[in-house]
Order: sequence, then structure tokens, then C-alpha cells
Amino acid sequence: MPRLKEIDINYDQIRELVCQLEFSKKMSLIKDIIKEKEYKDSFYAYTESLLKKYNIPRMNEDELDTFLHQKD
Repeated sequence: MPRLKEIDINYDQIRELVCQLEFSKKMSLIKDIIKEKEYKDSFYAYTESLLKKYNIPRMNEDELDTFLHQKD
């Protein structure tokens, strides 16, 4: 796999490859990715940046559920 780091692959190519996988293989790939500490750190940093960007207040689970399911 390290060989791939030397090759320019864009997001669309990766997406196309992943879309060709069987569902079980996609789920396995997702599980492997989210186990990585770097992914978790990046995910939390990204969500924190969204909170700031869109000025989303801190909410409990019920409030968040209501907020996410609002129809504009």
C-alpha cells in the first residue's frame, strides 16, 4: 500500500473505486478507517470547525436530533 502514496490519485478516483466494492467490503473499509486515531482526531476537529463556521450552539442529544431534522 505505501506505493500508492507515490501516485497522484484524486478524490473522484478513490470514490469510484470504493463505489465498485461490495457492500460488506465498503463497511469493512469504513470500520478500518474509523479505528485509526488520526481519523478520530481529524473528525472531531472538522466537526468543531463546523460548529464555529455555522455558529451552531451546544445542544443535548434531543435538541441536536430536532435541529438536524428541521425542514427549511
